[in-house]
Amino acid sequence: MPKNKLSKYGRVKLLPNVTFSTRAAAMPPNAYPWYENRYEGMQKILELGCGKAEHSLAFAAADPRKLCVGVDMKSHRMCVGAEKAIAAGLENIQFLRAQIEHIEDFFEKDSIHEIWITFPDPHPKTKAIKCRLSAPSFLAAYANLLLPGGRVYLKTDSELFYNYTRKSVQLWGGHVMTESENIDEIEFRATSTGKAISAYESAARSKGAAIKFMAFTLN
Repeated sequence: MPKNKLSKYGRVKLLPNVTFSTRAAAMPPNAYPWYENRYEGMQKILELGCGKAEHSLAFAAADPRKLCVGVDMKSHRMCVGAEKAIAAGLENIQFLRAQIEHIEDFFEKDSIHEIWITFPDPHPKTKAIKCRLSAPSFLAAYANLLLPGGRVYLKTDSELFYNYTRKSVQLWGGHVMTESENIDEIEFRATSTGKAISAYESAARSKGAAIKFMAFTLN
């Protein structure tokens, strides 16, 4: 393992804005940092599969009245975003290392305003369809967490995942509000920094990939 990655694994465990899930010692959702009194009344935004959290950092910097929580399992990547947040003095951002399959263990029902799914693994093999972050089991979890009318936003360079998500949302009974095969061709009215660009997106764009966008509701 590269020394830099190993160093991040050690550092991230000491960061005050990172929570590590421990399912063996489960707590009620309201016991987690994002429900502390200091965040009362703030809109909550989740970024699922946040990686280095470029989007969450941009959202938090743009509006101090919103609390952003980046969720991922790869703590060495999360370390980068968490350290940047501390260096920038951003107090309205938290990080959670957890499997997204268990997201309902960490957040209260009807408490989330927005969910962002940013460049998820498309899981192209048929046997892995259930792992796609817009599969029915995930949509059910999102619907439970979102406030009525809350939206899910998707950015992806995968045509397969994009088309699957549209069909999955429609079959689930949700409503696709906005969709585009090329995010650069739409007037963006979501979170003001929805056009934040991650390292992954930059690499995809450099190869000529069009970035697809979708916004949908589930309740």
